[in-house]
Amino acid sequence: MIHIRRATGYLVLIAASFEPAWADLQPRLGGAAVYDTNLNVTWLANANLAATNAFGTPGINAGGLMTLATAQNWIASMNLAKYLGFSNWRLPATPMSDPNCTGGYGCLGSEMGYLFYVELGGQATASITTVHNANYILFTNLQGGTYWSSVSDPAHGENWTFSFGTGGEGQNFNNLNFLPWPVLTGDVGASSVLPQFAFGGGWYSALYFSNTTANSVSFPVNFISDTGTPLNVPSLGGSSTTINLPVGGTTIVEAPNNGTLSQGYVALSLPAGVEAYGVFRQTVPGRPDQEAVVPLASAFSTSTTLIWDNTFSVTSVAIVNPSNVAATVAIRVLDANGALVATASVALPANQKTEGTLETVIGLPGGLAGKRGSVSFTVTSGAVAVLGLRFTGAAVTSIPASQK
Repeated sequence: MIHIRRATGYLVLIAASFEPAWADLQPRLGGAAVYDTNLNVTWLANANLAATNAFGTPGINAGGLMTLATAQNWIASMNLAKYLGFSNWRLPATPMSDPNCTGGYGCLGSEMGYLFYVELGGQATASITTVHNANYILFTNLQGGTYWSSVSDPAHGENWTFSFGTGGEGQNFNNLNFLPWPVLTGDVGASSVLPQFAFGGGWYSALYFSNTTANSVSFPVNFISDTGTPLNVPSLGGSSTTINLPVGGTTIVEAPNNGTLSQGYVALSLPAGVEAYGVFRQTVPGRPDQEAVVPLASAFSTSTTLIWDNTFSVTSVAIVNPSNVAATVAIRVLDANGALVATASVALPANQKTEGTLETVIGLPGGLAGKRGSVSFTVTSGAVAVLGLRFTGAAVTSIPASQK
């Protein structure tokens, strides 16, 4: 239950649910998280993770219930474990920015209140498990109970809470048992992609970062295999790492040439003012090492075009679908005169990737030898990010691409 204090005069009842707002809630991390474009926060899709994953935290009762102190310890343990690759999970903010509704029903100024009434279509005095809109299916284990917030009321030894069983916002004593729901500030979806990342089997890859802003920055970098699963990078001890850059700072992330070949791609969201690029190095016994500097691509592009030249070289491509929906990539190959040489389509499930020579990808082995032209990669759903590489004997270089 919720103990509502000093809410007199601010009680607002919501009598009708809101319409579904699919565009405002977007799946992230393969459905493990949900981004709210209105509030710029990312919710954990599992609204009762504590019931199945305590992260070694004692004091969690059956069903994931816990005191406020335990909830804070659980969040800290979750961050220590870098759950889903992040170490900045927190409890939701309540109240957030609504001075006219500091408790009661219909409070839209808190993160949980906005989610309940606006994004999920909840109604005052009704449980979200029985009254909701279609956005409800984006979440799992959403309880019709009370959740802790991050905002305290030290004068009364209490903390703000929100009930998804009634839509009520109020205060409760810190030693009572309620649920924690982790949330992240901002969008965790990748805005940038390095479409090829390879190490071992003669290949070395690195990422360089530079902070040109007047503030320190911190952001995660995720490594993903061709099949869309996390790609373990032994030199980093996992499939993700956090970049911390002071003002004017630079850093490098390396995947040395050790063991057999592993490859995939890199997904990340660069803060404004942070510059980045990748480097590949190929090592072949008996000849000097060869390097290529490679640019990052947008994770939101639906069309990419690059110029190929197989007169003295071989063109290879890495094609990534960085979105959470399946995509069919339509490929059109033109010659130097603009005449159509070939068309092909490549089906890429969500978050997956393919690579190979351009001739192999389009199913035309040897058909481009001695020719040059352009090639476009287009999707009608999802997104596509492409990297071109040009091999001329022992030399390798990247091919710039035009994205839309």
